[in-house]
Amino acid sequence: MSRYSFIVIGLWFILCAIAIPLRAFTINTEQAVFYTHYYVSFMLIVTSAGAAFLCYRTMVSCDLNDKNRKGWLFLSIGLCFWSVGAMLDSIYPVLHQGAVAPFPWYTDISFLLLEPFVVMALFIFRKNLNVSMSLGNWIVTIVTFFGALSFGIWINAKGFQTVEPISLIVTITYIILDSLLLAMTVATASILAGGLIARPWWFALAGLFIFYLGNINYTFVRNIDEPLLGGVVLDLTWPIAFGLIAIAATTARTIYKAFD
Repeated sequence: MSRYSFIVIGLWFILCAIAIPLRAFTINTEQAVFYTHYYVSFMLIVTSAGAAFLCYRTMVSCDLNDKNRKGWLFLSIGLCFWSVGAMLDSIYPVLHQGAVAPFPWYTDISFLLLEPFVVMALFIFRKNLNVSMSLGNWIVTIVTFFGALSFGIWINAKGFQTVEPISLIVTITYIILDSLLLAMTVATASILAGGLIARPWWFALAGLFIFYLGNINYTFVRNIDEPLLGGVVLDLTWPIAFGLIAIAATTARTIYKAFD
């Protein structure tokens, strides 16, 4: 693992470690607004934007003929969209006396835009492996998609009974894109072999799986109109996911540099 990877791990660890006692000490106090609306927002913006930058940096390090170059670019673009959403989410409480942004809001457009770009990145990488998916791989991928889709609908079933049509549409969109993201993650992992070249993508896939877990929790708590229900576990899910993607990017850049 590169020196930059260790720096990333250290920075991400510090940000997440601060969040745990900060949450514990401010819960049910007047300072809870600082943690909920400001520190969490800061943490999400820094981690998502940092991961986007590192993915772009890796893309620049790729040979111009390297087909994975587009994959890193799509990852970077998707993370940039998510970071913009986090920025918008942090502005709302400032302008509305500490109130949480409604659901859905403009932030959700940015959050949702991450997933198509990540799926395209995974498709490019999987295609460049030049490994055909077996029947078993396809079955696992399809079962994963419909299993995640069914689970997402099941846990949100109660909320669907009371939400407005626009909230229903946005929640369903999250569920479909989350299920597609998880299925593509599983499809890529199913044909990913060991070795130096594959190592960065194992970090990225682990990060995307954790991102999926964060998203299904997010849609659930917003669908039932309890945005603070997720607690510190949900708050840390996305930064950890972005941290793993950042490690993937720095590890890949080190490998590309070694082959120059």
